[in-house]
Amino acid sequence: MEKYDILTNIPDKRELVKTTSLKFKKDLIDFFGDDYKNKVCLEIGTHKGYTTRVLSELFKKVISCENDIDLINFAKDLNKDKNNIQFLQKDVYTTSWNFKDIDVVFIDCNHEYSYVVKDINNAISLCETNKELLIIFDDYGLQNPWRGVKDAVNDFLEQNPKFNLVKFIGEDKGSDCNPRANLIAEEGAICSYTNKNLQRFWRIFENTLYSTGEVLSLGFEESEGLRIPDEYLEKQEFMIFRTAWGIGDWGIISAMPRLLKQKYPNCKVYLPSSKFIKKLFDVDTNIMELVFKNNPYVDGFKDDMDGEIFHDQYRIYNNKKTDIPLIEQMLKFWQFGEKEYQDSQPELYFSDDEKKLGDEIIKQFIGDKEFGCLLVSDRYGTQFGKYDEKTFNNETEKIIKFLKENDLPYFYYTFKPIKYTEFNFINQVLDMKNMDLRIQLYIKSKAKVNIGNQCGTNHLVSRYSNVYEVQRQFPLGHNFIKGETYL
Repeated sequence: MEKYDILTNIPDKRELVKTTSLKFKKDLIDFFGDDYKNKVCLEIGTHKGYTTRVLSELFKKVISCENDIDLINFAKDLNKDKNNIQFLQKDVYTTSWNFKDIDVVFIDCNHEYSYVVKDINNAISLCETNKELLIIFDDYGLQNPWRGVKDAVNDFLEQNPKFNLVKFIGEDKGSDCNPRANLIAEEGAICSYTNKNLQRFWRIFENTLYSTGEVLSLGFEESEGLRIPDEYLEKQEFMIFRTAWGIGDWGIISAMPRLLKQKYPNCKVYLPSSKFIKKLFDVDTNIMELVFKNNPYVDGFKDDMDGEIFHDQYRIYNNKKTDIPLIEQMLKFWQFGEKEYQDSQPELYFSDDEKKLGDEIIKQFIGDKEFGCLLVSDRYGTQFGKYDEKTFNNETEKIIKFLKENDLPYFYYTFKPIKYTEFNFINQVLDMKNMDLRIQLYIKSKAKVNIGNQCGTNHLVSRYSNVYEVQRQFPLGHNFIKGETYL
């Protein structure tokens, strides 16, 4: 089937005022293409089912709601060759929207303001935590007295930072596609609602922390063209700073000192001291010293830093490509080109004493044999800090499968005694739980394989060992680590 063949024998809005224009339908086809073939669309207002027919080509399933049984019967007959449309006779204003797993909502129902507001609120209530919902609106540019779509959408755009305009579709402002009156704005609109918590954007200036407000996404979209000021780079004194406190949070940017010095050979690179972090955020941590200890590209840990500090929230993201490592996003802001940040995997530098102790432990317990490391952290089997049976079963199944396929002796770290875990069948070498963390990292860096749930200490050794992690975040977003294999 050719791209627009589905539009054959479908009327334009000029012929049937209560349907969408052919331009509107073509724009839907162009926007969604094949990208949503495994998604579910909820249509509010079937009418005669012409637009429903187009939606059935774009989505795995269409659930179409209409209160008028005669219109439902017409739409069923029109679409009798389609097997992925579920028609429901439903008054959407007096009954609950008890739908699940909805990815897109098409709203073309009552156009009075209060009803459109109800439609939007009902639609966004379907959006699951940490997911995005697309909402399509018809008759956005309809003239009075039914300009409620435009006013309701605009009010949500102004008042709700999680609700954003994606693009306008259909006929342009001034079009005569509606015989009642020319359009006062574009015929339709596609908006997105993201069910994520807002995040606070911090500014650190002259050793003082300021809040600049709450945002949906930290950083700047690539198309905005924002980069670190040239005047800052000219000073050649830089501080690498994160606003998170886990070992993985700092570990994933551990190649940054070396890369900065490669691009700016005369610069000085500093990290904040524990004292500086405590002063700004009232957090007690020494993670920076642990991750960057012995790093020859770090010029010191400072208790203060004059001027602006461009921390991890200053980064360049791409909405069309989510899995870009955080360090690459940060370095883009620091005016790096793509070739300049290719070698950005996490890196560690061990002292001679650390190497000696680590080698002695390996030699004592395993000799010259190949070995692996198993990590089961306290996040194992959880989502958002709570036990989740689906996650637990998925992680257990995949780790057991890997361990059986890779029959090695294993150093291990488990958040509870290994004999009480599902992995007590492995060839156990040594429990590393009470071992100095830097020595743990050295031993992990020497292992043939590292296997476990997603955790920072695994990220840190991905340059030196084959790291396999069971993915628990979808998508990985900026936590994606090059060189790791996600199970």
